[in-house]
Amino acid sequence: MEFNYMIIGFLIIYFLILLFTGFLASKNATSIEDFFLGGRKLDAIMLSFSVSSTGMSGWLALGFAGYAYEKGFQSLWIMVPSATIGILLCYVLISKRIRLYSELTGSITITEIIKKRFYDDNNALTTVFSIILSAAAIIYVSGQLIAIGKLLNILLDWNYHISSIIAAIVMIIYTVLGGFTAVCWTDFIQGALMIAGSFIAGSLAIQYAGGIGSFTQKIVETNQVFPEFAITPFSSFDALIMGISLFIGDGILNWIGQPTLMVRYMASKDTKSLTSAPLITIAIQCILFMGIFIAAIYMRTQFPEPMLLPYSGDTETVLIQFFITMMHPILIGIFVSAILAAVMSTADSLFMMATSVLVNDVYNYFRPRASQKHLILISRLVTVFLGIIAVIISMNKSSVLWSSWLGWTTLGIMGMPVIVGLYWIRATKQGAISGLISGFTVLVFWNIFGLTEKLNIFHALPSCGIAFIVTIVISLFTSKPPDHIAEDLKSIDKLRDKKRNVEVFEVK
Repeated sequence: MEFNYMIIGFLIIYFLILLFTGFLASKNATSIEDFFLGGRKLDAIMLSFSVSSTGMSGWLALGFAGYAYEKGFQSLWIMVPSATIGILLCYVLISKRIRLYSELTGSITITEIIKKRFYDDNNALTTVFSIILSAAAIIYVSGQLIAIGKLLNILLDWNYHISSIIAAIVMIIYTVLGGFTAVCWTDFIQGALMIAGSFIAGSLAIQYAGGIGSFTQKIVETNQVFPEFAITPFSSFDALIMGISLFIGDGILNWIGQPTLMVRYMASKDTKSLTSAPLITIAIQCILFMGIFIAAIYMRTQFPEPMLLPYSGDTETVLIQFFITMMHPILIGIFVSAILAAVMSTADSLFMMATSVLVNDVYNYFRPRASQKHLILISRLVTVFLGIIAVIISMNKSSVLWSSWLGWTTLGIMGMPVIVGLYWIRATKQGAISGLISGFTVLVFWNIFGLTEKLNIFHALPSCGIAFIVTIVISLFTSKPPDHIAEDLKSIDKLRDKKRNVEVFEVK
């Protein structure tokens, strides 16, 4: 009983901090740009924490931990390169270009960038983009609520459904109050908790194993009983194909196509922040992955079969069971807050992105004379509405990893026309619409027929790949964009060269 009271007390304090942060941030949300982009004031550290916190959602502490427990070292070479090299490519290929284009065109949402780049006067592309993006956000958020439900159910024996609803209410309130600024501030708090929780998990796992040497010996013994536990990427043709498809599909296409990350680049205070942020972000990613991986592997050496786990046979809760079994309640409170941080930091970002798209790019199209105050009110109501839908979907308990991957890949598809459009003058509106629809269709059918398991090809590769290719092909067979589009893209290069020269001069 004392154990439960200590954990509950820690969670209450954590939730109150988030709500207070939202209240403080609400003082700065005086315009629609402040609400959606925080006034473009993110520095390198805030940007790094926000990018990492957004990318490492509940799938890290539950989905990745469960996968590491089941697949062993295969999880390292299948997932970790995707979330490190992928982030580096995001910064190198996308961040500065989209930051400059958004500033040049006065865009404050990804859909607004799409609308201006593809001269979407009749709102056809904007509508398609908004519908698919909102669906992706809801799917992903529902996966995060599933993660919270599982967490509090096994930790405190709370009802799964009530736990999900409570988390959604807290998340909606601070997002509604403070908008993007609240999301970024809480991302920083949540990122720090995630790092602390992951570091503690990895360190204590090695300590409980008796040191690195003893831990290595236990891994060898486990691998003797379960030969697939420590296989290499080249152990079989199927493993090789899955690894390659996941790295290209998820590690490259999914990450560089993420609208949630593009919004953060748009909110950075300058391009210098985007130069120094990559190394910080990758360092955070490595700490998060390694701590979770070590703890999950340790649990496999202690409980080699899921049915032997002390609290539940659900492998996605293996990290939670590690802390319950091994930790003092205070450390459990830190770790639980870290998981909640991972979940909420992504979910609130998706709420913000979907809301910005629906209000600024759809609602405002039909109400062009609406005041800033009115748009902020509508934004808050839309956030509540989306949260309700996500809660309803999360009531059907399913896999956190699957839900997160499905939503993440859908979002990755959304970025394909953006990438093509920012680099290729010839890309057209018809190509972008066709790319979005074809990519999403492939993703749906790929999962309906279970082709990832049958072909060992991760669904992100065919769906994002098709979206990318179709955008290019259809663009070649349709009328070229207006001349002013080409001028805008050329202006990006000029601005980038100018800012680069300024940065070099400042260093000297």
